[in-house]
Amino acid sequence: MEELLKLDLADLIEEQITGITFTCRGRDPIQATFTEPMAYMVRRDRFDQALCLRAVEAGAELHDGQVVRAVRQAGSRVEVDLDGKTEITDFLVGADGASGVVARDLFPGHPQPSAVGLDAELLLTSTAEAALKSRVVLDVGRAPGGYCWVFPKHNIASVGVMVGRGAAKRASRCLTAFLGSGGFGDRGAARTHGALIPLHLGGTTSLHRRRALLAGDAAALVDPFLGEGIYYAVQSGQLAARAILEAASNGGDLMWYQMAISTEIIPELEAAGGLSRQAHRLPWLWFKVLKRRRGTIDHFRKVLMGEENYRSFAERVWAEIPRPLALLLGGPVPSSIGAEQSRRSGGP
Repeated sequence: MEELLKLDLADLIEEQITGITFTCRGRDPIQATFTEPMAYMVRRDRFDQALCLRAVEAGAELHDGQVVRAVRQAGSRVEVDLDGKTEITDFLVGADGASGVVARDLFPGHPQPSAVGLDAELLLTSTAEAALKSRVVLDVGRAPGGYCWVFPKHNIASVGVMVGRGAAKRASRCLTAFLGSGGFGDRGAARTHGALIPLHLGGTTSLHRRRALLAGDAAALVDPFLGEGIYYAVQSGQLAARAILEAASNGGDLMWYQMAISTEIIPELEAAGGLSRQAHRLPWLWFKVLKRRRGTIDHFRKVLMGEENYRSFAERVWAEIPRPLALLLGGPVPSSIGAEQSRRSGGP
């Protein structure tokens, strides 16, 4: 993230994560601890404010506390209804989230969010809870189409669950059960907030239309394996800026943006989606594989730190899984196995 933003995040970091714990329905923990941080935790309000201030310093004009009611294409420009006042712009970037106005008004048929997240921020008060500092917890097998998590941030923890949208009614029960098994005592009445999560589900939909384009969550550029979207929001926002600069000199054509997203972001999300579908289909089996193939955890750390991408991670995961299990999970047969089978059958 720091490489993308060229921004010093030191003052924003709430927690440096050096450990990770995987559990299956709250049981049988698999733990790993690293000498170097594998992730950094920040609070979104402070992070967003820092980005806004950076944009203002670069010349942007910030309209805080105003609501975009509607947007309309108007010839070669775009009209924005800002609390009843019409603003006109040459180009418009829809970076307004999963249920954004830009997608609603200008991109009919754009995919709807496919997952739901429910999150509670809890004070770390007990000895057991304090042990979570510097360590994230990821729990599988409890949340249909998703997982449960604990992300510590200084003296609090973000504890939540992501489920497929079809299982939205079960999210609260999953979270309550996870809290009960995660060392948080009686926190069933904890205040929570929910959000729609627009996971990338495969393929490429149109992300530009005339003088408007979509970025980040509004474009459904969200990692389907973890439900994380900040990295791809920043990356697609930068590509959007480059596309607009290019379009300003070529008659307003934003096609370059679509091609850049398809080349630089979609392959990563597709690889993450392949892993996600199999992990959600047979979470208990994935957990057993993870327990037996501990090297996979280090590869996962490298993905989080940007040292390895999802495509290479997926190849490593499938290569380390015994062929019968890979076939059961519906994964690809490793190329070396495919080549050996070809030779045995008289192929080239």
